[in-house]
Amino acid sequence: MSVREILGDKLKSLRRQKGLTQKQISSVLGYKNDTYVSDVERGVFVPQPDKLKKWAKALGMTQEEMDNLLADAKLEDMGLTDPGFTMMFKEVPNMTSKEKESIVRSYKAVMKAREKKK
Repeated sequence: MSVREILGDKLKSLRRQKGLTQKQISSVLGYKNDTYVSDVERGVFVPQPDKLKKWAKALGMTQEEMDNLLADAKLEDMGLTDPGFTMMFKEVPNMTSKEKESIVRSYKAVMKAREKKK
């Protein structure tokens, strides 16, 4: 699964847990119909940061929780399921989303270099 699909599944699951419809989320995001939300939940694309912020609000989440959800999706996409590694993103105090992104990019670069050596 791709980051888009993983995040879409996670957002869909959270929406359903909260008892919200796609139409309700769409309304908070400023859309008249639920096409945008449907596309995101089906993994067509990842919403821009401003939309994720509004989505978090609609789900009763903090921005940090939404950032963690996105980071989890990216890590899962890379096959990182080690709880110790993934918890680092949640436990290290004051780690910004940019710092998290930097670690993910660095990890991807290391994995790519390892593949070239094979």
